Amino acid sequence: MDLFLSFSPRSFFFFFSTLNTMAGSKRVAKKAASAGAKKGGRKGKRSFKVYIARSLKQVNKSLTVSGTAMKILNGFVVDQFDRIAVQAAQLARSTKRATLGSAEVQTAVRLLLPAELAKHAMAEGTKAVAKIAA
Repeated sequence: MDLFLSFSPRSFFFFFSTLNTMAGSKRVAKKAASAGAKKGGRKGKRSFKVYIARSLKQVNKSLTVSGTAMKILNGFVVDQFDRIAVQAAQLARSTKRATLGSAEVQTAVRLLLPAELAKHAMAEGTKAVAKIAA
């Protein structure tokens, strides 16, 4: 009883709020434990291999790519993607925009790719954006 009287109103509030959060944390821990019971495993490394193979099949159905050539092509695509993304982010930052839009990506492609390749990339990109918007 004496212990109860020695508490100030502020410490009372703190004591009960910690009890409440402790109970809440136990509920969160139970939810996390039940979520962790699901099957888990390592996530696969992201790559463009599937898309490279699909593009090749569109050109000629009988052609295939060796594993080494696929690794090289995948590295090339990842590198180009990274360069375009970095350049587009710099353009967005320089124009003080928070959102990376198609205009920034289009300008980055124009800056990074050679003239004829940039024209084809822009045509394909415009077609893809129009397909999504429709």
